[in-house]
Amino acid sequence: MTFGEKLQALRKSRGWSQEQLAERIAVSRQAVSKWESSAAIPDTENVVELSKLFGVSTDYLLHDDYTGDADIPAVKHREEELKKKRNREMAMMVLIGGEALGFFWQLMGALVYNSHLIPLLGMTVHIITIIGFEAGFRGQMRYSGQAQPDPEALDCRRVFYRVSVWLVSLFPITFLTRIFWLLYPRPYSNALSYLLPLVLYGIVCALVTWKLRKKPSQHAE
Repeated sequence: MTFGEKLQALRKSRGWSQEQLAERIAVSRQAVSKWESSAAIPDTENVVELSKLFGVSTDYLLHDDYTGDADIPAVKHREEELKKKRNREMAMMVLIGGEALGFFWQLMGALVYNSHLIPLLGMTVHIITIIGFEAGFRGQMRYSGQAQPDPEALDCRRVFYRVSVWLVSLFPITFLTRIFWLLYPRPYSNALSYLLPLVLYGIVCALVTWKLRKKPSQHAE
């Protein structure tokens, strides 16, 4: 669409006559008529006034190949970035939800059913979730053709593992401490056997969380 066609369509969408539009931007009706017929192009000041009046960008008005503001390269890039961010956030919610479900299974198996199979199923869910996340993360890098992931993707990855360590590590640490006590040559109290995995769990999670603390993104500088 030409500038004149766009101007005419915008004017008619508001239900204005050429005279009414001319009054709003302080020009003559003949000037509006010439603009719409492409016999003349408004000066920069009037283009800016028209863009404000109709709520569109000057780029949209002046480029015939733009059918809307969404066609502007900067806007398209921003829309693509927002879409990627929404997709990442949705994937994070699904994957962390899967890990939380696996953690719940492990608690139910250990505390309610006294079964080793249910915690094992929960750990399997954790492993599959982490593998799925890494596969998706690396696949997105290959698809985008980037040698290095963008800062927002790295921030997302850090958040995922900061949450995951609290949901995933309790039962592996508990299992390892049980092996330790089986091999421990001296007597020990039951309180100590229950306390040790919790202390190690807290230490490991705190260290990983601190190590993966959010760093300033380069794009925010």
